[in-house]
Parts: sequence; structure tokens; C-alpha cells
Amino acid sequence: MNENLYRLTLDYEESIDSCEGKTVPEFIANFIYGSMDYNKDNFDKLQEEMSKQAQNQEPEEFKRAFDEMLLYLRDKFIELDPNKEYWALHYREGVSAFIAMIDGLVIQYFSGLYSVDDLKERSQLFADIIVRGFVGVKEHHTDVMSRD
Repeated sequence: MNENLYRLTLDYEESIDSCEGKTVPEFIANFIYGSMDYNKDNFDKLQEEMSKQAQNQEPEEFKRAFDEMLLYLRDKFIELDPNKEYWALHYREGVSAFIAMIDGLVIQYFSGLYSVDDLKERSQLFADIIVRGFVGVKEHHTDVMSRD
């Protein structure tokens, strides 16, 4: 893994470890709030890695780093949710959907639709919307869920 990806992965895992919240809803609200600073602080590194992806440079490195971050976050959700109230977050696909929502907010920051402060101010609202979505997912999709 290149130095940039290594640092981004390590910073991401540290941000998960330091994110407060004893429940999934608390964690998600704090994760959204902290994600805004993480992405702002790491903008140059993220831009460099995304540029490499656009040019198909080191695609396996990026995939491996992203997957490592995703599984690290999944493990945090499993720890916070032993009763599987948010069962989809116990699987790669559920965490992928969660990350896609967060990345959508980040794209809105980069596009100028929201400032970091705007997103932070709305982090509880976004968390409530996301949490309600995961509670509503029925557990009948397990045949397509990953097993790792």
C-alpha cells in the first residue's frame, strides 16, 4: 500500500476508534460530524488517490485500502449492535450503503452545496434519516449478503 493510502487508512481507523457513541445512532451522528473534518483535513491526499483511480493507477491498492476501512467500520457496528437491531450494518453491503450516504454528503461539501459547518450543524438530522433507513430494512435479503 502506498504511503498516502496507508496514512488515510490509519487516520480513518483512528477516527473510528475515537468516535464517541455507545449506540449505533449516537455513533452515526458523531461519525458524520467527524467525517466532515476528516475529509476536509485529508482533501489533498484523497484527491491524489482519486486521481490515480481515474487513471487506473494502483486500482488494487485502493480497493484493498477501501475494503480494510469498510470492514473496520463494520466491526465497530457489530460491537455497538450485539442484538442486530441494525442488522444490515453487520454486513459489507450495509456498511457500503452507509458509506455511500456519507460520501454523498462529502461530495455536496466539495461541490459547494454545503460548508463543513453546514454539514456539522445538520449531522444529527442526517444521522436520524440514515438510522431510520437501516431500522426499516427487513432481514429477508440475507441470501445476497457477504459472509466475511
